[in-house]
Amino acid sequence: MVEGKPLFKPRKISDAEFRRSNVFVAWSRKAGRRVRLIGPSQYDAWLLVEFDPDVTWFCERPPIDIQLLPLAGKGRSLDFWLRRRSGQQSGVALYDAALGRDKAYPLSLLERSIESSALKCEVWQATDMRSRTTYLRNLKQLQPFVAFDQPSDERLAQDLVAHLERVRSASWSELMTLFTSRFEGVVNAEIARLIHAGRIKANLAEHLLGSSTVVSLP
Repeated sequence: MVEGKPLFKPRKISDAEFRRSNVFVAWSRKAGRRVRLIGPSQYDAWLLVEFDPDVTWFCERPPIDIQLLPLAGKGRSLDFWLRRRSGQQSGVALYDAALGRDKAYPLSLLERSIESSALKCEVWQATDMRSRTTYLRNLKQLQPFVAFDQPSDERLAQDLVAHLERVRSASWSELMTLFTSRFEGVVNAEIARLIHAGRIKANLAEHLLGSSTVVSLP
């Protein structure tokens, strides 16, 4: 990405692909646009990308293919292309042996094909993402607040961060009580956006999001 401009645009979803697929449409605060994700695995992977503060830019369904070897002429499209804070770029290929395109070949073939290509690319297995059910469920609850059509309240954000700098950690309910004079939805949205930006963190991997969720500085 140069001066905020994308490297490329997402590959278009054909009418036939759209009709036979479960397509999720969501607003990405990170990309500043709507994203279209094909199937629950790609949607879950997008949430991991969206809430990873180390990822500064991404493209879903990038127009990049991996040639599957030795299957002559068989290509496998990538699911994401990422750019990180370091400037490093890499692709993401989701693998789910139970679904569509991945039924025809084993994981090892995809890994060998990536190794033979000139691309830096990670393989994210659907089984691994399904093992992160709690974390993904929490991200799905935070996402509407992050995408909330309301400008950020930077003063409130600074006050939240300043409070955590003093007390080191606090429960979600404690923060809500502290800023009880503000509209509840605004406080929830600002906490969610701070988590999304990586300015604060929460224990989202092990416990369902709730009033007892612990929030602290990174």
